[in-house]
Amino acid sequence: MKKLLLVFLSIMMIGVMILVSCGEPEETTQPTTQPTTQPTTTAGPVSGGILRGVITGGPLMMSYRGQMGPGDHSYMFPAVEYLVEPYVDEQGNRGWIPFLCESYAIDPVGKTFTYNLRDGIKFHDGSILDAEVVKWNIQQQIDSGWWQDADKVVSIDTPDNSTVVIHFTEYSNQYEFNWGWTAIWSKAAWEANAGADKSTTSEQGIAWAVDHVVGTGPFKLKEYKRDVSITWEKFDDYWQEGKPYLDGMEFQIITESTTASSLLQAGDIDMWNQGHSAQDWKELEEKGFLIKGYWPGLPMALWGNTMDPESKWQDIRVREALEYALDKETMAQALGLGYYVASAQIAPSTEWGYISNLPTRGYDPEKARDLLAQAGYEDGCPVTLLVQAVPASIDAGESIKGYMDAAGFNVTLDLADTGRFFGSVFGTGWDDLVMMFYGMDVNYLATYMSWFSSDPKSNLASFARPPEQVAMDKEAVLIADTQGQIEMTERLCRYLYEEARLCPLWWVPSKTVSYKYVHHEILRHGFIRVDWENVWMDPH
Repeated sequence: MKKLLLVFLSIMMIGVMILVSCGEPEETTQPTTQPTTQPTTTAGPVSGGILRGVITGGPLMMSYRGQMGPGDHSYMFPAVEYLVEPYVDEQGNRGWIPFLCESYAIDPVGKTFTYNLRDGIKFHDGSILDAEVVKWNIQQQIDSGWWQDADKVVSIDTPDNSTVVIHFTEYSNQYEFNWGWTAIWSKAAWEANAGADKSTTSEQGIAWAVDHVVGTGPFKLKEYKRDVSITWEKFDDYWQEGKPYLDGMEFQIITESTTASSLLQAGDIDMWNQGHSAQDWKELEEKGFLIKGYWPGLPMALWGNTMDPESKWQDIRVREALEYALDKETMAQALGLGYYVASAQIAPSTEWGYISNLPTRGYDPEKARDLLAQAGYEDGCPVTLLVQAVPASIDAGESIKGYMDAAGFNVTLDLADTGRFFGSVFGTGWDDLVMMFYGMDVNYLATYMSWFSSDPKSNLASFARPPEQVAMDKEAVLIADTQGQIEMTERLCRYLYEEARLCPLWWVPSKTVSYKYVHHEILRHGFIRVDWENVWMDPH
């Protein structure tokens, strides 16, 4: 059973954090008003201090993969690390690097994935990370139904204390993501709290894991008050010498953006991690706060129900009419205040899959009406648009409705709370049309496989994958060389766009908001890695 690896983006919404480009981060340079607290600037990392921040939610499950909910693993980044993690170098090149591993190797011919572990890494309970612990973690994630491509695993061997070898039936270029990006928890802590049943799926162990986490990360869990706050303290035996720099971190859980902004401006927190919007960025940037982002963001799109054989969205003329109806440039500017970028095709211009000479469907309401008439909707095409009931999404939904109605559609907005919205998107399916994001991963073939493919990590329940797409997907994962992967990604993205399988809208960059005395590179490596050990603060 697939779990939604990247569904944590649902917690972020349209403006949770933000990205700017593949190179250096965008920072505020000449504010019109300075923040109230002026730091004493230092030349390099300074140890000490408690970072105070705001997040919009907390984990439903801390340390059992099979029951982790949307966003849970992102809240655990201070404590939990991975065998292989994403990396972006100083030139903006993206890839994967060994993390808890010293090295790793994938042999397509010999059909093995070999992890060579670092020596001497300790968990927060003092137990040691070794091959048997890693094997146990992999097996637990297989047993819990989490591990993607688990059906391709033949065996897991541990020839010595520092080596783990997975033997598989068939190569896939997604194994670094699916198998390398594997969270590691303390086996000893699980077994000490699992009761008589020491198995990987012990009910008592799962109950303990709801609000306990014992990892190798730079911070240990100090206190978790559900829906209120989560507090971390420095792990003195952390394996990266001299780190973390901070003594701890305290995050309040606040969903109301006005409250969070007031806390920041009053100096009661140092960083606003999640829940801000383009309006907040604009206002706080003008007041001298640091608005910082890197390459990842959330592309927004409209997705028709193509699973229902009776759906209007089975007709490509209706799908094309949808895109011709929308003035994306104007909407992106109005909604994003200059931060959003209108999307003319599936992949952003910085990514694999972007095709410079691709003919696109620009704003043309007359053409939209003609296509609807050809499809039998001369008197209007009724559409129910499912939108998440949060302010930014409601504003976007109303703007989309206005343009669609003017081009021959007749749109009714269905405003859904968070539970019903994501329950429909990832569970029961949506009836008609939905406004929903998709992700950005280490490369765009990984993004495609995660969101659009016939074997996705994040499965949008009413998005059909036709037989010809399934065949391309099977071909895509077998390609080992980078150039071949790039070419295949372009082919896949071209297919999605030419067949109008979805309607791309705009790209929402992901950002953090903080005082300038906070030094961090959050989001530099994407949505699935945060180097909390490298965060530090000037005296203030």
